[in-house]
Order: sequence, then structure tokens, then C-alpha cells
Amino acid sequence: MKRIIALAFALLFAFAMVINAGAQATASIWLTASTTAYKTGETVLVTLNTSSTMAIQGFTFQIRYDPACLRPVNASSPVPGMNGLPLPQLSGLVDGSYASTTPQTLSGALAEVRFTALKECQTGVYLESAALAVRNAEGFAAPLTGVSIGERDIPLSIDREVGVAQAADPESGAILPLDPPIADQGIPGWMIAGIILALLAGAFVFIFIAHRLFRSGKAQKAKISRPSSGRQKAALHIRHGPQAGKSIPLNKFPILIGHDPKNDICINDPHVISHHAQIYSETSGYYLRDLGGGTFINGRPVKSSTVVLNPGDVVRLGRSVLFVFG
Repeated sequence: MKRIIALAFALLFAFAMVINAGAQATASIWLTASTTAYKTGETVLVTLNTSSTMAIQGFTFQIRYDPACLRPVNASSPVPGMNGLPLPQLSGLVDGSYASTTPQTLSGALAEVRFTALKECQTGVYLESAALAVRNAEGFAAPLTGVSIGERDIPLSIDREVGVAQAADPESGAILPLDPPIADQGIPGWMIAGIILALLAGAFVFIFIAHRLFRSGKAQKAKISRPSSGRQKAALHIRHGPQAGKSIPLNKFPILIGHDPKNDICINDPHVISHHAQIYSETSGYYLRDLGGGTFINGRPVKSSTVVLNPGDVVRLGRSVLFVFG
């Protein structure tokens, strides 16, 4: 239950970040690494840095990596009072969020992200996105405007020689686990049944109490394989993005998804194109078609034009919109 509450808390923080802060500011975020040459098995340390003229109460970041060469371990923030908000991780993309109840003006390291070097390769890490959070006039978390991203691409060289592994955990700071999804194990068959929100006046803390219903993969497949007259209707359960927490039943097909309001499902996100994807149904099941916007299923890009949708599949549109098909 503690893990479910923490996950719901993190989803609220990510959802609130889509609200724009009114004040303009001068700030920058960039990546650094103490060295770019490592041996197999050693810990790769990457630092997220900032220089801000305004007091902030949190930050988020997404770092892309090659899962064949690197495995994320954890992140830690040396900033006093910054607490990590666990988010579902996708293979190849570290997703981190931190929040504090106390505003702080920062200049220096925001977070240190640790990876394990898996094998000999020429690779690198790339800062996909980052934001600083402030509290707006309504008391909600909002991204600080006027933030520029500096150095974001760090090349790395990993030698085949096996090195000595460093300690997995930092000596200090709030530790945020970054365990990637287990390969070939699929996505757990749970769904959000309800979310209760409480806003504490004068504080930068949001609490979600989530109740989830767990179903085995076999039970899900059995429901889908019933005759069409008794087959359970499908739905999309949005976990991250402008409509996070909303469940949308799919009553007719095909379903068009995109930024254009004329779509069956309109996602008002800057990284979702006008006509991003399509879901359609046949007697054999449900299918997803990518329309050129960049679509991922369970962390893997949709390389063909059409793929099968199974209950529990996690679909990502663009950079940050996530929904569960079920």
C-alpha cells in the first residue's frame, strides 16, 4: 500500500507540472559526468546541475540511455529536504521527480544519477527533458518558465575489462530507485480503481490514496478470448499527461487519438501530433496503429504500422503521455 500511495503522489506531481507558472525567471539545467571512460561493472555517475535566481520547490528530469549498455540503479539529491517521487520506469528512459515543502534558491548539483556499465560499448546519456517546479498563486506545483537546457548529451566509453563495482547507494541524500521494467515479464495487471485527493493548505504536499484491483494475466486473456457477444468492453486508463487519472471507455471503433479536438480522444500535449495514433477492433482482438507521432508499447517503439493490443499494455505517445489499455 505504501508503494501505491507513493506512486499516486508522484503521478499528481507530474500532472501538476503541466500548469504554467506566471513568473518569468532566468535559470538553466545541464548534465555533467566526472569521467566518460568506464570498465564493465563500474558505476557510471551523471550529475544534473542547475543555476536559478528563483526559489524552487521541486524538479523533474528524463534521461535517455541504451539499455544494452547501461542499467539505471538510483538517483539521489544532495539538496536538503528534497524527496524523491517514484514513477513507473520505461526501458531506455530514466524518469525522476523530486519535491520539497521548503522553497530554495539553488546553484549546483540537483541530483546524481547512477548507472551500471553492462558491457563493452560506445554509448552515452541524453537529457530528454527537465523542469524546475515552483508554487503558483493557487498553491499548486507549476513549472518555472524561462528555464534553458545547456549541455544535455554525454558520450560514454565502456571497456570490456571488468572493473571494481562501487557502492550502489550514495553516502547521503534522498535516494530514488530507478529500477527498469523486467525484460519479457510484461506489465502487472492492475488498474487504478479510485483516487482520493487532499490538499494541505500552505504546504507543497499532495497525497493520493489509491486502491488497485489485481488480476492475473491468465484471467485477463480468458476475458478477451470469450465470444464477441460477451467480450468485456475495452478502455484506456490515462496514467500520465493532461488527463491523468481518467478512464475512457472505447465504445466504438476505430478510435482516433491526437492533439486535434476533432479526434475521438483529444490529448492536449505539445508532443502529441494532430493525428497521433489509431485503435481499431477485429474479431481476433484489438490493434494499435502509429500515425507518425512516435508511439511506444511497454517501453518499445512501434516499428511496424500496426501492433496487437493486450490487456495491461502500457502505451506512450510522444514524450510523456501514458495510458494503460484494458
